[in-house]
Amino acid sequence: MSDIVFYPVALIAALAIIAAAALPGRDRLQCGSVSGAGTDYRTIIVSGDDLCRMVAAGQSDIERVMEGDEITALVITAAAGQLGDRAERNPHFRLAADLENAFAGFRVRVTVEARHADVRSASSFEVNYSAGNEGNSGWQQFNLRPEFRDYSFEWDVPSRGGNEHAVDYVAIRPIIPDRTRSFEIRSIRLERLRRSESS
Repeated sequence: MSDIVFYPVALIAALAIIAAAALPGRDRLQCGSVSGAGTDYRTIIVSGDDLCRMVAAGQSDIERVMEGDEITALVITAAAGQLGDRAERNPHFRLAADLENAFAGFRVRVTVEARHADVRSASSFEVNYSAGNEGNSGWQQFNLRPEFRDYSFEWDVPSRGGNEHAVDYVAIRPIIPDRTRSFEIRSIRLERLRRSESS
């Protein structure tokens, strides 16, 4: 190959590599709603880098606990009187439409792996599975321990007709008697158990 062809081709290739490396979002985590795509929908686990899918709604703060480049846990912090009762006004995971459809009409077990935070620790926390206007599980309360532990509850997700979609959320918040309180979560697991008796 002659120099007159080689150098322009080499320059274009080098510029393409630099541009690809600098593109926005190249190493950005996929942090949208939780989906079960590619699974049988029986067990969905949100852990590791998928924890970035949690949204800090309301007056809350979410801090990522990192080990190298990987998320290992989240510290959720909120102040007294700053969170509303609705799930989406609290720290939450939004469920994608495929999970809404897969869980509708089924009993679902929600398990949160959590523990005390190192600073301003909450003594307890609450979890709520909300199916939007179709209803919700109510806030399920659990007392925290210093070590990571699984906390679970079950709820019959309402049935939906045809292509009807709600906006499903799993909300998780500290109980805050005063000032600010924090706790740490390492994973959340959603298990589709069986058809609910009401469906």
